[in-house]
Amino acid sequence: MGMMANIVCKTAGIAGMSAVLYDAYSVGKLNSRRVSEDMEADHYLKIHADTRTLTNESEVDKAIQKRVKDFRMNTPFISTIGSVKGFTGGFLDSLGENIIPAACASVALAAKGAAAKIGAWGLAAYGLYVVAKEGFGFTKKSPLD
Repeated sequence: MGMMANIVCKTAGIAGMSAVLYDAYSVGKLNSRRVSEDMEADHYLKIHADTRTLTNESEVDKAIQKRVKDFRMNTPFISTIGSVKGFTGGFLDSLGENIIPAACASVALAAKGAAAKIGAWGLAAYGLYVVAKEGFGFTKKSPLD
């Protein structure tokens, strides 16, 4: 394989892998916020439900319950756990959905000779398919139908 073909294959592999990883990061970031907000909402709802009733009318119990409620409402653990869980799930889901371009880009980057060319051509074909599908609506159902 010539030097120019090698450069083209490696460049296509880098561009493809960059697009896949950028998409995975973006989806992970969006999913992180969504899951974190859902977990916080569920947590606050549970705290509110727990503090609506007392087992007795003791002022000491009421004060303790208020302090514990304030502590539970202001703890950052639920938000942090939700963010990590959401980012990881979104990142891995996106990588799973983009397995074809990731595989083609990996082959174009790691292989030599004809295999690298096949990876680069596969990446180009997949890119054309995505442009036809998302840009021109090829094989896509219209919401108006």
